[in-house]
Amino acid sequence: MLGDFLRILFTVLLVMDPIGIIPQFLSITAPYNAETRKRIILKAILIAGVVLLAFLLTGKILLDFFGIMPGAFYISGGILFFMIALGMIYSRPSLPRSIPSKKSDPEDAAGAPAAGRGDDADEDGSVSAALFPLAIPLIAGPGLLTVLVMFISHGESWLYSFSLLLPALVISLGVAFITLRCSTLLLKFFGSMGIFIMEKIMGLILAGFAVQFIYDGLLALGIIHP
Repeated sequence: MLGDFLRILFTVLLVMDPIGIIPQFLSITAPYNAETRKRIILKAILIAGVVLLAFLLTGKILLDFFGIMPGAFYISGGILFFMIALGMIYSRPSLPRSIPSKKSDPEDAAGAPAAGRGDDADEDGSVSAALFPLAIPLIAGPGLLTVLVMFISHGESWLYSFSLLLPALVISLGVAFITLRCSTLLLKFFGSMGIFIMEKIMGLILAGFAVQFIYDGLLALGIIHP
């Protein structure tokens, strides 16, 4: 059971790639102050969690409704993950347009809002940024949704698969929350090149998982035999 859980957890973390979304997050939230960025992160994690939980509960039903065999979904998921891994391996360094700082806060030293941005506009903008593109597709992207449907349909017991996937999702979302909250610090500590190298390593590992998923799918369909 522990081996299955760790495999699921690592797969979810690799596909979610919380380190790789740091540059995009910093670019998206550059116009906002520190307090607004906190709200954006929390909203994005909650929205992504609801979407992922919905797919976790309905994944098996969707496959049965469309008559898709778990083995076929394993193969398609493996191909998708391999394409994601290739994108991670061959991507170019992504730098944020600007790193948020106190100097870029929308409020001046006197506490007055910046011109053209009121409280309502700031709130609407933070909700929009949290929903798209942060929650969907950066956190809860198509690759991660495929992971959920794939794992929930693979096990013989739906309850067993659900009991492994749910804590893996909670832990992964917690890691994403901490990573985004510390994004500026992480970028300064590792540097853009350090994050770039880490993403390459994660892409290589994900490519190995992808090939294994394709192999498991071929076994499940009886196309090859162990």
